[in-house]
This record gives sequence, C-alpha cells and structure tokens, in this order.
Amino acid sequence: DACGKTGNVPLSRLLLGGNVIGGWAHGRDMHYFDKTVKAYHTDERVFRTFRMAEACGVNTILTNPALMRVINRYWREDGGKIQFISDCGNPKGVIEGARMSVENGASLVYMHGFHADKAAHEGNWKAFRNYLDESRKLGVPVGIGGHSLQTVKFCVEHDCLPDFWMKTVHRTDYPTAHLGEKKSKNPYGIGVCDNRFVDTGRQEVFDYMERRPEPWIAFKVLGAGIEHPRDAFPAVYRGGADFACVGMYDYQVVEDVNIANEIFRDGLPARRRTWHG
Repeated sequence: DACGKTGNVPLSRLLLGGNVIGGWAHGRDMHYFDKTVKAYHTDERVFRTFRMAEACGVNTILTNPALMRVINRYWREDGGKIQFISDCGNPKGVIEGARMSVENGASLVYMHGFHADKAAHEGNWKAFRNYLDESRKLGVPVGIGGHSLQTVKFCVEHDCLPDFWMKTVHRTDYPTAHLGEKKSKNPYGIGVCDNRFVDTGRQEVFDYMERRPEPWIAFKVLGAGIEHPRDAFPAVYRGGADFACVGMYDYQVVEDVNIANEIFRDGLPARRRTWHG
C-alpha cells in the first residue's frame, strides 16, 4: 500500500515538496536560480503540477505559508483536493505560522528545521514544548523538522515528542558535499553555499530513527539533484522513512511516481524499521 496516515490524515507515501514551487529552490551557488523557478511557476503552472500529482495519487504538498494563496485558489477555482503540510514560517514566529496555516486549510503543521536546529543548538527545550502545546490546540498533527540529527536527539532527550518528524536525509559522498563549509554560519556546516542539508550520512539517520515510533517524513532526499530518484527512493524507504517528500517540477511527476510505484508494486520494501503511519 503506497498510502499511510499521520494522525487521522491519509498521506501518500510520496509527497510533493514545495520549495521548487515557492522559489526556495536549491541551486548551489547559482544566485539566479530562485528567480528562474519563480518565473517558471505561474499560478497556472502550479495548478498543472497539482493536477498531475493528484492524478498520480500524490495527495499532499509540503510547503511554506507563502503558498497558501495559490493552494486556496486551486481548491476554489480548480476544484482540487490536494492537502498541504505547513512549515509554519512566519515573521511573528512558528506558533503564529501554525495558526495562520490551519486557518487557511493546512492538514498538518511542523516546526521548520531552521528554527528547530537553532533551538536545539541553544539548548532551548522550552521552545519545542511551547510549540507542541500551542499548536496541538489547533486540532491537527504537529511535527518537528530538523536538518541535524542532533535536533531529533535533543527533542527525544527532553521528552518533546511530536506527532511526526521531518528529517533530511541524502548522500554525503558527492564531490562538493563540504563546499565552502563554514562553522561560523552553521555549527554543522549545513546549507552553506546552498549545498549539504544534513550533518550525518544516511545510515546514521536510519539507525537512530529505527528506534522511533513516531511517523517520519524524509525530505531533501535527492540532495538538490545529487542523486536520481531511482537510487534515492529505495534507499530512503528501505532505510526506514515512512514518507518521502520530493520537490518535483510538473514534467517530473509521472516519472517519479512510477519509480515509487515500482518499489511498492510487489509489496512494501524490505526494511528493519516497522512502518508507522
């Protein structure tokens, strides 16, 4: 079955990532890349991507509240049903971001990895507890994101357990993995030069997350193009992720879904971790 649940929300095992639609696309040090992506993704092009995703069985997009306008327009004018998970980015903070997201139809919310990594690095467990307590009042599943595995470990150690995790996982053996790494910009070297988005290799993530009973959504699984879905998808699902969030342009949706369907065609892939959700 290529579908699961987080809380009472049904989710396709393959989720549509919103960065390439919202314009936060990763292009290493190509500074024009975000503008190019935004120019490509007119509302009509976004609608086309949503329609293709839904037709292929992808029922959810993970995105920033900045896309709430186009998602609501798609629901209203195109009759689409795609759900969205919000990263709660908001100038007034992630709790306000969660509230605004749910008011605009979000099915799930989570604390963006940037905010979570920062709070964990500062030892601020109260930020996680407050976010979980306040956001759960909104009545939807509430998650915590992280680019660093230390963020997940910190939350577990302080009993700040979400309804689901968002965790980056991708290869780290490509030639530019540590390009321009500067600890002054990020203690783990993550995201420097718009490059690596993890602080550990995949296996270390898989080994730790194997013990977690909460559903886990893997994201940035292709590392902004450093691996083909044909190789990354099996690694991520067999490694233990319950769902994979993947940025897809309209012309990539059918191929990516077909690759995922091949993995699930003969039953769920062999893996050590029990499926959650």
